[in-house]
Amino acid sequence: MNLSEQKRLFIGEVEFERDSDRWIPWAKEHGFTTIILYPVDELFTLERMGDHVTGRRRKLIELAHQYQLKIEEGGFCLSRFLPRRLYMNNRELFRMVEGRRVADINFCPTNPDTLEIVAAQARRFFQRRSDQQVFHLWPDKGPHEGWCSCPTCRAFTPYEQSLIAINALAAILLDTGSTAHLSYLVPDNTESTIRCRPNMFPLPYPTGGPIPDRDGWAIAGPRLLSPNLPGPS
Repeated sequence: MNLSEQKRLFIGEVEFERDSDRWIPWAKEHGFTTIILYPVDELFTLERMGDHVTGRRRKLIELAHQYQLKIEEGGFCLSRFLPRRLYMNNRELFRMVEGRRVADINFCPTNPDTLEIVAAQARRFFQRRSDQQVFHLWPDKGPHEGWCSCPTCRAFTPYEQSLIAINALAAILLDTGSTAHLSYLVPDNTESTIRCRPNMFPLPYPTGGPIPDRDGWAIAGPRLLSPNLPGPS
């Protein structure tokens, strides 16, 4: 099956992950084939969120396998590839807003030093997940906002800046020898001359968020007419 044609459900919030006993059967019933799970650790510091989260995640994965759903990893976590602690001494790594560098989301994708750090972090991330075949590493607020307005980045749209960043990750993924692929989000009516690497594939990201029957994937939450099943006793 084409990677873009698989029907995916992104369970990206802890509150929805707690309800995995509802979302997993619901996903199977509504024709989803794949579950996207947000990384539970801090990616690189190895700091865990607690044994209860690890246990819950294990239960979720076991339930997904029980319902014959594939598991993929990722979400709106691209900015985590540039540690925020670097802001104190290296502000030029981060995005510019109205002439001032800020460390809230995303980063400055045209700064070679930024991409070098992001690439090094990505290599560690991919090497720790060598068995995964698909990753979703999206910008914090989607591909169309929250990017950099420094003089160099100004030549690129927010969407193009997101492609520059994900292209850098895709290059590292290829360099590790992996056959895995990275998704990238495409807003409505958006075009770019930036060429994506062969191990990247698009997911539609329309205004208001994806709708499964129209866009092939969805985000767990109230907009989905979430599962109204009896809770655990």
